[in-house]
Amino acid sequence: MDKLAQTIVFTSQGIPFLHAGEEFVRSKQLVENSFNSPDEINQINWNNKAKYNDLFQYYQNLIQLRKAHPAFRMTSQSDIAKHLKFVDLKFENTIGYILGDHANGDSWKRILVIFNGNANGKKIEVPEGNWKIICTNNRIDMNGMGMNKTGFAMVGPFAAYILVEE
Repeated sequence: MDKLAQTIVFTSQGIPFLHAGEEFVRSKQLVENSFNSPDEINQINWNNKAKYNDLFQYYQNLIQLRKAHPAFRMTSQSDIAKHLKFVDLKFENTIGYILGDHANGDSWKRILVIFNGNANGKKIEVPEGNWKIICTNNRIDMNGMGMNKTGFAMVGPFAAYILVEE
């Protein structure tokens, strides 16, 4: 769920916000409002960076994806209205959209982003195109992880699926 939530944040328009240590499961021992809590609550447990290295690497890849692709960083409402189109998905707790026409000067022609907030995987129809898989199975690789040639995406539980056309 953490990876899905942060993928939503980093692929959304606007300025993403991270709490210190979030990328390696800083929990603050479940204290929600810790501003006046002692160091034992607010300290960062640096051992978690090694313990949750997979999550740390995922956050690094999300940051790299956002920095490398200006389609995720449009600054005006008119640009967003022009380039972002929602995809009509048939399942509850799923959302999908396409960032199109080299949005904000991006090198990728189209970017399809799908989020599945369900506890089970979903088979989602993919619009026609020559789609390269960038994010699947809680992994991100901007160089691609193969092509989607099936016309549908198998989006895992609580997961994101990102495809691009170059």
